[in-house]
Amino acid sequence: MDGANAASANSPNKVNSLARRLTSVAILIPTLIAAGWWTPATIMAVAVGVVLAIIELFAILRQGGMTPRLGPGLVVGLSLCTAAALRPLTSFDLTGLALTLSVGLTLSYELLPRDRSASLQSWALTLTGGVYIGWLLSAFILLRQLDAPLHVGLLAPLGIPRGAVWLFLVFAVTWLQDSAAFFVGRAFGRHPMAPILSPKKTWEGFAGGMVASILTAVVAVPLLGLPITLVAAGLIGAAAGIAGPLGDLGESLIKRQIGVKDSGNLIPGHGGILDRMDSLLFTGPVIYYGVLLGLLFA
Repeated sequence: MDGANAASANSPNKVNSLARRLTSVAILIPTLIAAGWWTPATIMAVAVGVVLAIIELFAILRQGGMTPRLGPGLVVGLSLCTAAALRPLTSFDLTGLALTLSVGLTLSYELLPRDRSASLQSWALTLTGGVYIGWLLSAFILLRQLDAPLHVGLLAPLGIPRGAVWLFLVFAVTWLQDSAAFFVGRAFGRHPMAPILSPKKTWEGFAGGMVASILTAVVAVPLLGLPITLVAAGLIGAAAGIAGPLGDLGESLIKRQIGVKDSGNLIPGHGGILDRMDSLLFTGPVIYYGVLLGLLFA
């Protein structure tokens, strides 16, 4: 997220911006925790996130003179979420079917009568935009569906459902990594990490975020009773510590290419929903596959 590692002045505008950010966080965190507690709520939250994020992404692209197709893009994103949601009910490869239909239908849509001078670009942006948002966010549905028995953790009295602990792991690792990167970069940042894409990011901030990501994943094992080893947790944390900044920089690349600062203004003090989920889009799938490997070798 573009604000990570940023230094700030004590101006009234900065103070007001911080207050808006904190208010939004105070609302968002309990909402996400509640959504993660029940599988149907998780599926619904992911679906809403997919719709809002694709709308924002395609609006950004249109500002750059590009022509992604919103309707087909939403179909692609939601079909991938639906395939993930239905996975426990059938052994049929619904994800493969969704991808196959997405490729064929989005290309076929460009055959409809219209000016086809930008059809190839429109097809590519529609398909990749839908997959970028829909496929990566569907990892949160898959995480919520994990039903591996938990150990007795320190937070066991809270009665956290089995699948929900993995969602909370993603949130904790991503948010604490981002916060650590901000504060360490603000205090010690000297070497720019990506001066063109995100000038305020520093390697010192990245290092601080990496340490926080690893420690959070390791500490989560006894807290949540995760059925993986501490070594596996540390590796998952390290992978997420790399994936989070990459997801952030990936969205920055899109915005810089078009010339916009924020993806939208849906969340006061934070910008658009894409600005808040850019890191999560990468850490969610990385942690999901890391957990599968961790459970395999536990």
